Amino acid sequence: MRNFSGLVLAALALSSLSIAQNSTGTPRLPIPLSSSDFASLNAAPTHKATSNKMSASTNAATKAASPRIVSVPNFTRSFTFAGTTFPFTMVGQDPTQKKTTVVPTNYVPMSFFFDEFVDQNGNNITIDTTAITTEVKTSPLFENSSYATGFTQFGDAMMRAEFFPLFNKDGDNDHNDNFHVLLGTPQTLTPVTIEVPFGSAELFQISDGSIFALIDINFIVSQLNTLVQTEPITVTSIPIFLTRNALYGDFRNGKALDCCIGGFHTAFESNQTADKIFVQTFAFATSLDGDIANAVFGSSAFADVNALSHEVSELLNDPFGNNITPNYQIPGAPAGVCQNVLEVGDVVENLNPDFVDITLHGFTYHPQTEGLLQFFEGITPSDAINGDYSFPDATRLTAPFTPCPTK
Repeated sequence: MRNFSGLVLAALALSSLSIAQNSTGTPRLPIPLSSSDFASLNAAPTHKATSNKMSASTNAATKAASPRIVSVPNFTRSFTFAGTTFPFTMVGQDPTQKKTTVVPTNYVPMSFFFDEFVDQNGNNITIDTTAITTEVKTSPLFENSSYATGFTQFGDAMMRAEFFPLFNKDGDNDHNDNFHVLLGTPQTLTPVTIEVPFGSAELFQISDGSIFALIDINFIVSQLNTLVQTEPITVTSIPIFLTRNALYGDFRNGKALDCCIGGFHTAFESNQTADKIFVQTFAFATSLDGDIANAVFGSSAFADVNALSHEVSELLNDPFGNNITPNYQIPGAPAGVCQNVLEVGDVVENLNPDFVDITLHGFTYHPQTEGLLQFFEGITPSDAINGDYSFPDATRLTAPFTPCPTK
């Protein structure tokens, strides 16, 4: 797991809508994509769980649902496995209260201007993320669709699935069973264009002429350091920072070493007073056009809201990045690749396919299937809706976690 604990640094000044870097060298054309380009990079769609940027005392306060914490609305429960109790915090209100929570949501489209890459006419190449704003804001993440748990948003449907036995006491799953965790209509904040300097990216062109980027993950984190300090976000909202047609990996001497990170989520202390601790959460993700997703991965991995659904679902289930679970083998990964955090997207991302098709407004979206709480609890049978361990596609996980192999 990549550690982003240094994500939030001191505030940096932003002089314009463009975050600029120094540029040197000779511009070049994008690289025509071939089947061998990503072979040496072990290219696979992946997400990196982030450690939070919070002190030990703040971590303890979030786990204890302390009234000192000012952040997104949240509740704390726990489960027990093999005699050990595992507390967890999630967004919303306790399901037994049967209440609806609407979380304010901000949206920041992050476009790119590349110093190093030009088109056939010598013009610097740009990737415009604002062009997909409507597509994102009218997706199943923010608008209602039909699920086994009701006609609602994607993340809400997932949380209703895992807490079904707590609120659906009369067994009919109707509107009276009013546990919901909804994302408010996303408010678009100031769009930004990030100037990507020489050595921080590689650009590729697929056969239909479309262009995508592989960008240094450390460079993009440095840009987010600035944005979380300068955009008018609040701790009671969930900010979403989205890029388009970009993948991320480690770079050395201007060359990519690996690929392909699609996003992460995290939390950090933004302020503290005598009696209050202000904790900001946020999600960062990419969105690939369908032709690029298929050219790179041969599937709809990371297409449209696939990566974003992963990060938003994980933020809802682990807003402060500190929900610890028993140590488990990650499904679909080599034996011994394990973790012990409640990351509902990570446990499905290695399975193929990892997504479902949902059509809204004539557009087919590909949100990722997520693991349910019952998978991490290690219970048999599952007490989620229909006895499931994953949602919406119950076939992805059909049993609770397998403990990490011991040496």
